[in-house]
Amino acid sequence: MSPGFESEPTITVDPSVRPPDRTEVVVVQQGPGIALQRGYLAVTDDVARTWRSSAVYENTYFLGQAPHVFPVGTAPLALPGLVHALEGIPVGSRVLVVVPPSEGFGVSPNRPRGVTATDTAVVVFDIIGGYAGNAGPQGAVVSHGGGTLPQVSWSDLRSAPTVTIPHGSPPSKRVVETLVKGAGPALQQGNLAIVQYLEVTWSDGKVRNSSWRTPLPVPLPIGTGALLPGLDQGLVGVTVGSRVLIVVPPSQGYGASGAPSVGVSASETLVFVVDVLGAYNT
Repeated sequence: MSPGFESEPTITVDPSVRPPDRTEVVVVQQGPGIALQRGYLAVTDDVARTWRSSAVYENTYFLGQAPHVFPVGTAPLALPGLVHALEGIPVGSRVLVVVPPSEGFGVSPNRPRGVTATDTAVVVFDIIGGYAGNAGPQGAVVSHGGGTLPQVSWSDLRSAPTVTIPHGSPPSKRVVETLVKGAGPALQQGNLAIVQYLEVTWSDGKVRNSSWRTPLPVPLPIGTGALLPGLDQGLVGVTVGSRVLIVVPPSQGYGASGAPSVGVSASETLVFVVDVLGAYNT
């Protein structure tokens, strides 16, 4: 396998060598970052082939391909042998993982085209990010909102904030207020952002969604139309490390049908508090 963190690796397997019968993990290059722990969210670029064939069945290095984001050690993955494979490994590392059929494709309900239940998986991960469940913004506090905007308070930046809706009508246009100003790069269209977020309805102050309930940060594609328009547009330009308040009018929210499943009407103004923890190119 060729070295070089975040450059596309080439994996070469000697077919005369018998593959292992248990999952094996080899750190090819150790990184300088925090060690991934059980319950963290990992962000990786990876390339995968089988022991039998040199054909690559997975590759996030292609232009426009987003990195993979998954919990470490706490949730089922497509290949069971990968669930704990990255535990204890620092961010910035390149890791080789070999998964036999008994812990991989032999027990997985889904297999890529050309891969059989008897194939051994060979995967190289570049760990480009890692986030604890209580990860928060890292920057200078510059505002708590207030006045005609909601007031946002918190006991510390690693806990869920509290949003207090003011008396009076909501703004008719989208408002973005920086609460904590991070020093990282600004989000751009096409980025994959890692965030913590809280969604509150203006009319009653109720929390409708929260990543702090998971508890893990979540990935959000920016500027691709996958999010509510007001949230999508409001996050562009926000710097990594920031906490922002975004007020989204109905016209940029859930649309004419609203979101009955979470108790949001079509006429509802939405209030988001978003911590931007990381950003990755796709």
